[in-house]
Amino acid sequence: MACLLLASQSAAAGVSFVGGPSADGPPVGAIGGSRPDSIPHGPRPFSVMLRSAAIPGWGQAANRKYVKSLAVVAGEGFLAYKAWSEFEKEKDALDRHDEAYQAAIDRGDPYPDLDPAVLAAENDRNVHLNRKVNWIWWGVAAHMLNMIDAYVDAHLATFEADFGPPDAAAPGEGEPRLTLAVRARF
Repeated sequence: MACLLLASQSAAAGVSFVGGPSADGPPVGAIGGSRPDSIPHGPRPFSVMLRSAAIPGWGQAANRKYVKSLAVVAGEGFLAYKAWSEFEKEKDALDRHDEAYQAAIDRGDPYPDLDPAVLAAENDRNVHLNRKVNWIWWGVAAHMLNMIDAYVDAHLATFEADFGPPDAAAPGEGEPRLTLAVRARF
């Protein structure tokens, strides 16, 4: 009902919905009576966020924030490297555990699980496992922050075009200046 009412009011006003001529001028855009938009538009925020989810830094690059994109790639690369490094140390500790356990069995130790070398290797493995998990969680947090940053940057890409640059109150007001203020309380 509201659609029919809108269509009848638009037709009475001479507004075209399909790109035909309007009542007061030449053919216009697809939406009745509107002129082409002069505000520059960037990529859609959700698609930019999905880009950042797929490849770290791609969303920042789509927003033309190239330095930030490199920082994201470097940061997430560092976190992935640290997680991989702890994974390798965990595997080495597991190998030492297996070797110490087998050596304890070969010696005829009735309790190979309580051998000091086995316990040290097992403790080392647990330390590296916990560090690996911590680096992975930091990586997940950094990746989520990367996605949120790309999404917000895409939303704010046309901020100055939408609201205009800040107006200066007086000539020369926007330039850097040195100010001295003195405050006294009595």
